[in-house]
Amino acid sequence: MDKFFNPSSIAVIGASRRRGGSQTIKNLQFGYSGKIYPVNPGYDDIHGIPCFSSLDQIPSAVDLAIILVPAPKAPDVLKSCAAKGIKRVMIESAGFSETGAKGKDIQDKCVAIAGEAGIRIWGPNCMGLVDVKKRYFFTFMSPRIYQDGIQEGRFSMVVQSGMLSAGFLVDLLSKRNIGVNKICSIGNKAGVDECDMLTYLLNDPDTNVVALYLESAARGRELLDIIRRASKPIVVLKGGKSERGAMAAVSHTASLAGDSRLLCDILGFYGITLADDFHQMIDLARSLAVKPRIRPAARLGVVSFSGAAGIVSCDLLERRGLAIARLSPETEYALKRLYPDWMPVTNPVDLYPAMELHWHESPVAQAIAILLKDPNVDVILLHFVAGLGGEELHLAELKRMADQAGKVIVLWLLGKRNPCRDIRVEADKCGMLVFDELSRAVECISAASRYRPYETSPGDMAAEYTNPFHISADLLPPEGGIMDEYHSKRLLKYRDVPVVEEEIVTTVSEAKDAADRFGFPVVLKGLMPGVLHKTELGLVKPGIEGRKGLAEAFGDLTERLGGSGRIIIQPQVRSDFELIAGFIRDAHLGPCVMFGLGGIFSEFQKDVRFAPAPLSHQDALRLISRIRGNSLFEGFRGMSPLRKDVMAGILVSLGALGAGNQAIEQIDINPLAVSAGLPVALDATIVLAS
Repeated sequence: MDKFFNPSSIAVIGASRRRGGSQTIKNLQFGYSGKIYPVNPGYDDIHGIPCFSSLDQIPSAVDLAIILVPAPKAPDVLKSCAAKGIKRVMIESAGFSETGAKGKDIQDKCVAIAGEAGIRIWGPNCMGLVDVKKRYFFTFMSPRIYQDGIQEGRFSMVVQSGMLSAGFLVDLLSKRNIGVNKICSIGNKAGVDECDMLTYLLNDPDTNVVALYLESAARGRELLDIIRRASKPIVVLKGGKSERGAMAAVSHTASLAGDSRLLCDILGFYGITLADDFHQMIDLARSLAVKPRIRPAARLGVVSFSGAAGIVSCDLLERRGLAIARLSPETEYALKRLYPDWMPVTNPVDLYPAMELHWHESPVAQAIAILLKDPNVDVILLHFVAGLGGEELHLAELKRMADQAGKVIVLWLLGKRNPCRDIRVEADKCGMLVFDELSRAVECISAASRYRPYETSPGDMAAEYTNPFHISADLLPPEGGIMDEYHSKRLLKYRDVPVVEEEIVTTVSEAKDAADRFGFPVVLKGLMPGVLHKTELGLVKPGIEGRKGLAEAFGDLTERLGGSGRIIIQPQVRSDFELIAGFIRDAHLGPCVMFGLGGIFSEFQKDVRFAPAPLSHQDALRLISRIRGNSLFEGFRGMSPLRKDVMAGILVSLGALGAGNQAIEQIDINPLAVSAGLPVALDATIVLAS
């Protein structure tokens, strides 16, 4: 990858004196100090640089070729690159797989040629690379993108869309005055993809955070492996979250995985910060780049010019799980000097009366200095209006004081355009976070307080990750398809998953004998081949209290089954609450385990989470803790707490069973009843590959 980012020479094939071919040469001349070789038989020179009629006319070796020719000509150009010995190419032209079958055929030819010649392709249909620190603009974007001045930042971006990267660059460098390190537009990912980019940027000393716009992840499992080992924050915006049904949603687990939910949830499992829109992705990335770690459940001191703004700040902070600091008596005493006699000292610190009384004494700076000394304050959220003729902020000095105190100042800025712009530029230089929206400021503080690199115990991994559980072939029907509840639970029990006691009964007499052994009440179920949702078809008869009711239920099930299927009997389990657990084998992410709140409302509530399988006991506990309703597991309203160690063991077993057997596509345990803290599977389905 280094040849893409740091080539000693570049050939621009399709260079010209017009539009993109001209702009690419100008962009290279802006900051690139290596050899530039324009290639076009129609010119002698382009912008003062000698132009070559073909690659073979270039007298020296070439590290990188930027290809701008129309898509149909790209395969022949790649053959010329192979003959010249060029191993790295950026195809920035459009007209490939993004346009349909004909374009895909051209792209496939390019991939085949590159594969034979050992060429790595970046693109096609991309805007290439921008490295702000080195002033490398390997792109055909207009030179106007840097004419207003460029600022270097500490986060880098990877996007698939070409024009999106151009829009980002204009927005960041010109409109929003936000510094960025690298922007990588990788287009159709015919060669280089997000796995390659993340590997490089996570090892790049100039990049503190990687922001990734992701539409697809063909090497999903490799991507997760890279993310799991990442020591830097990663922010992901996933495009295409609509429920398109990428795989047959036979089980609850599959339907709950959705088309994009699975990937997003596993990214969250590994500590990735997820964004919902483009500006949010940028703000989160730059926040984590400036201050990647803030104390968990940080306590905030709010300094405001308005009581209403302070109230709204409190609401937003509480919603994000952040606390308003309880000021120390020393802090209250020191702040009292700034206040009129009639006004009590509180947090949020409303300084408007102080500004009226002490406008010439810099009350904002004094209040911040006082709060920075308070041991109960971790972060100061400062509200400020610029350009109204009041107190001026000396951000560099405030930042120095905050760093010395080991604390953070975050600024919510309002006011006139030019003064605000000046404050943003100064804040960016000294590494202070400034936001236009109060909610975004709180959101980014929260993200920094939550971020921690993913950690796991090497011993735990060695014990679990390398030992998926293989089963004997005689336990799986050779024709594949959907295993019924009885056989599914038989297999789960074989793998030490606790299941409800049950028997197959063929007559009323057998059912009565079994009920006598179990004790009433009991449940009768009719198992029909290929039918998963038995309740909807009236095939589940719960709460049977006596032998008469049992005979009636048995007769009804026999009639409904119509001579096919069979009937099982189980004791009625009285549960405190119900869970769901499952397994799914995704085409890109591989085997994954699901856990959440279950029962008949599992798909209605959708309080479920996913993790890659096989998983360790530690990861299983982490998965359990990620449920929104996990307070239920601590002993809600007198119920026994969930035995999390037992539940974690079930999830580990489930992951090992699915991961160790390629024939298993999906597993569904729903409901997983919890009684006296112990979970037991009441119903289950295993779906096999045909």
